[in-house]
Amino acid sequence: MGKNTKWLLIVLGIFVVLFGINQLQQSNLGSSSDQVFEIEREDVFNFDISSGVETISLSFNGESWAIDGNDTLVVKENTINNFFDKVLKVKRTSLVSRNQAKWDKFNVGDSTGTLLVLKDHNSESLGRITVGRSGAEWSASNIRVGDEVEVYQTNENIAWQLNTSPTYWGEVPPPPEPDSTAIDSL
Repeated sequence: MGKNTKWLLIVLGIFVVLFGINQLQQSNLGSSSDQVFEIEREDVFNFDISSGVETISLSFNGESWAIDGNDTLVVKENTINNFFDKVLKVKRTSLVSRNQAKWDKFNVGDSTGTLLVLKDHNSESLGRITVGRSGAEWSASNIRVGDEVEVYQTNENIAWQLNTSPTYWGEVPPPPEPDSTAIDSL
């Protein structure tokens, strides 16, 4: 074996070791479960969204959804369906930070993030996340799950669906149809 061949084998061996170390470090950045919620839609009977001082709660009575404290608006079916389709299926993609001091930087702090709490029929929490807009990726959100310190990026942007405005969730119902059986008296 020549002198150059020995050096090439040593350099190749170093690259293989470095590649292995890199792969190990990369695997530590992933989450143990990429699904944020392990919840079925049928289990959710209430959810609260809080952003700053604004809060909205929606409740399901077994037949229809209603905005708590608002009896003039009817919940838009397509809005509630889109909410569940996106939020319950959202996944964590990569770890952004393990540093609690950086929560506000990633918009998931107690005052900078939007808190979503999903509840069951007994008003017990099924899951809780704090969501913030991702400054680095418009098509993703930053999230903090429950009491975890870690901040993750999601596979989809769900921040825009966590709206605290009643008119985002509901609309004024159309007026009732006139009774066609009524007889006009002159």
